[in-house]
Amino acid sequence: MTPFRFLIDAGAVFLASGVFLTFYNLLVTGTEVIVRAWRKTFISWAGRRLRDMGIIQEKPYQAQIELDWKRLILLITIPVMALAVHDFMLSPLVLLIGLVILIWADFQKRQIERAHINEDAEVVALQIRSLMSVDRSILNALTRVELPTGMMKHAIDQVASRLRMHQPPEQAAQAFKGLPGNVTARLSALIAHSAQLTDETQDGLLISLEQEAHRQKLLRSKTHQTLSLVRGTIRLLQGVVAGAILFVVLSPAWREFFLQDVSHRVLLTVLICAAALASLYFEYEVYQLSYGEGA
Repeated sequence: MTPFRFLIDAGAVFLASGVFLTFYNLLVTGTEVIVRAWRKTFISWAGRRLRDMGIIQEKPYQAQIELDWKRLILLITIPVMALAVHDFMLSPLVLLIGLVILIWADFQKRQIERAHINEDAEVVALQIRSLMSVDRSILNALTRVELPTGMMKHAIDQVASRLRMHQPPEQAAQAFKGLPGNVTARLSALIAHSAQLTDETQDGLLISLEQEAHRQKLLRSKTHQTLSLVRGTIRLLQGVVAGAILFVVLSPAWREFFLQDVSHRVLLTVLICAAALASLYFEYEVYQLSYGEGA
């Protein structure tokens, strides 16, 4: 590769990165302006009117908005790598692998959210057992539960609000619909049938719920300790393989060797696909061990 060709390729990469960042910034800014205008013109007005009428009494769950630097780096790196490779067979492969990585990152993010919901449900189970030993009211117990902001906190607030509005417990427990976890399911069933349960039966269910919460916490602790070394080893191997592939693709000598004809291109493509599939397989196995029980 001549110095002039290298400067041309580097300029194209920087130009593509600048265009991407510019359009990304314009998209984020435009979306933020539209959302703010919509909230100021309609949603805030309608919300105030409905609250004044007493129709809305629940506090909506507001997720914290923060910039995901990992996803931003991936979105920038993937097209840059595709342009740097500059090959009719490998560039689409880089884009495809990048798309798979983004999809897997979304999947992992959802699983982490599910794990947080399970942990919050366990905290609710432990707190509600101690609160109801003093006060037999399920509404008072739910009102006094302390949780960080999240989907479980939002669901608990919804259930308490519905119970205060004298809705049937079966209908109030529908706020847990769609939330994952064995503890969440047992908690929902306990609230839904709280009106028909005797004190003895309710105590037994609370004890069972507390035991299930302790079991889930102990199992998660043991699983985390067991998989920490395995996960670290997988990350190390993934970094080594990714570095080797990057070196082969960008190094002039190895690049010329693997791109000299169709058979060598196919060989390189097969090696990259095999490394990517093996990485996804081990990631999925670790996921099964980490989240398979609580889901």
